[in-house]
Amino acid sequence: AIPGSLPQVEVEVESMDKAGNFIGWLHIEGVNLSVALVEQALSRVHFTAERSPYCKALLAAQDAAKLRKEKVWSHYEEAPAEEVVPVLEEKERTANYKPVFVTEITDDLHFYVQDVETGAQLEKLMENMRSEVGAHPPVEGSFVPRRGDFCIAKFVDGEWYRARVEKVESGGKVHIFYIDYGNKETLPPSRLAPLPPAFSPRVLPPQATEYSFAFIQVPQDVSTGAACAPQPALTHTRVPPAPHSLP
Repeated sequence: AIPGSLPQVEVEVESMDKAGNFIGWLHIEGVNLSVALVEQALSRVHFTAERSPYCKALLAAQDAAKLRKEKVWSHYEEAPAEEVVPVLEEKERTANYKPVFVTEITDDLHFYVQDVETGAQLEKLMENMRSEVGAHPPVEGSFVPRRGDFCIAKFVDGEWYRARVEKVESGGKVHIFYIDYGNKETLPPSRLAPLPPAFSPRVLPPQATEYSFAFIQVPQDVSTGAACAPQPALTHTRVPPAPHSLP
C-alpha cells in the first residue's frame, strides 16, 4: 500500500509468464481496475479470465456494457438464440406379423411372398381366367410382346399364369416375370398371350411382394462376381402349385 494523499493501490500477483513478467490484478481504493475497465466498456474479457476468481464479476460487467452498446460495444449485435428442437424419443419397434406363403427365393436372398388373406381371391381369379382362356384359346402369334406389357404365360405345367414382359431379345426370346409368384422365365412368344382385361392387375394387384433380409450381405463368387448364396428348396402349399423354374 502507498500511504499519503495518493489513492491506495494494491497489486495482486497470480502467476508469472515464461519471460518472468508478473500476471495479476491492480486494485485502486478496493476497486478491481480490470472489472472497472470492462464495466465502462473500455475493454473486453479475455478468455484466460475463466481461470480467475474474478471471472464472474468480469462477465457480469461485460454483459452490462453490451446492453448499453457503448464504446467497444457500440456496434454489438446480439446473436439470435438458437432454436431448441426437442428430441423425440424413439419408440420401440413393434413386430406386425401376418401369414404369408413364400413362393420364390432368389440367389441374392431376396424372396417373394403371397398374402394368405388374399389367397382365395387369387385362386378364384386363376380359375376364372383359365376357364376363359380354355373357352377362347389365344391365337398363336396374336400377341406381340413389348417391355412392360402384362400378359399370360404358359408355364411348364401347361397352365396359364399372369406375367409381365421384362425384356425382349432378338431371336424370339422373351424374359417374363410371374407377377403373382415372383419367379422369372425366358419363353418364346408362342407361349405368351394377351391378358384378358377382366383379370388385369387393376382387378387384383400382383400378389408377389418382394422382401429382403436386413443387415445381410451375400458373399460374391470370385470367379463370376455373382451372388453365391445357397438356394433353399421350396415347398409350395398352394393349389395350384406356384410356377417355379428348376435350376
